Amino acid sequence: MAKHAVHRKKKQKDQAFSFRHAVILCLCFIGICFGLYLWYAAFTIGQGTPAVDDDDFRPTFGPPPYRIAIDAGHGGSDPGAQGIVTEKEMTAATAEALRGWLEADPNFIPLQTRESYDATAKPAERAAAANALSPDLLLSIHGNSAPEGSTASGFECYPSVPGRTWHQESYYFAKLLASAMRSAGASLRGRGGVRYIYYIGEAKQLVETSHTEVRAERSFTILEDANCPAVLAEQCFVTSAADVAQFGSEEGCRRTARAYYEAICTYFEITPLPE
Repeated sequence: MAKHAVHRKKKQKDQAFSFRHAVILCLCFIGICFGLYLWYAAFTIGQGTPAVDDDDFRPTFGPPPYRIAIDAGHGGSDPGAQGIVTEKEMTAATAEALRGWLEADPNFIPLQTRESYDATAKPAERAAAANALSPDLLLSIHGNSAPEGSTASGFECYPSVPGRTWHQESYYFAKLLASAMRSAGASLRGRGGVRYIYYIGEAKQLVETSHTEVRAERSFTILEDANCPAVLAEQCFVTSAADVAQFGSEEGCRRTARAYYEAICTYFEITPLPE
């Protein structure tokens, strides 16, 4: 009887040890799984949202014709920057030449953000007018300027900033605009000709596109209020004689309009009409 009692106690002890061992193994397994989950979560949080520089991004769109809003900056009682040429005259000439290309191409329907280039309209009013026409893309045409004595020149453009609904599409279009202008002979300012603008009070803050953080400050009104991908382009410095000769003169505006047209075609994967 004593032997049987000892055997039973030993068996019970072995069973208790096995149970504790199993519990410990289960807890270790759960801990390892939880640790792997935390590692995966941390990794995907950092990697889940593609950077705006992702060359694999392509916009999605339906079949043509595509509605393109052409916003000629300034106009009417607002002359814009003044130099070798007046900004409002240069933007009107470029917008009209671009409208001609789009009208000739059955894949596009050009839209205007005001009744005429001589009409005065604030950016918010022009954005509202464009939105009422349901555009697929908006291009706001402007000219740059610099203080007297400056040698500043070149092309730059501003897409809708990070965090906005149409940021990636706008940034993609901006890169196409810069590439087309470079092919036309323009020098590109900043990081490949594409930058962001923010308003801090009344002051503008220009930042390069390497700054991808989402900010609360507003950018250009026409970009913030547009209900579609939108880019504001500064085609040249109206204060630079060399810049104006190449991209701000009568012929220069036509050259710029062609570059803009080709960028729009590339965005929608359309073969441009021959020159």
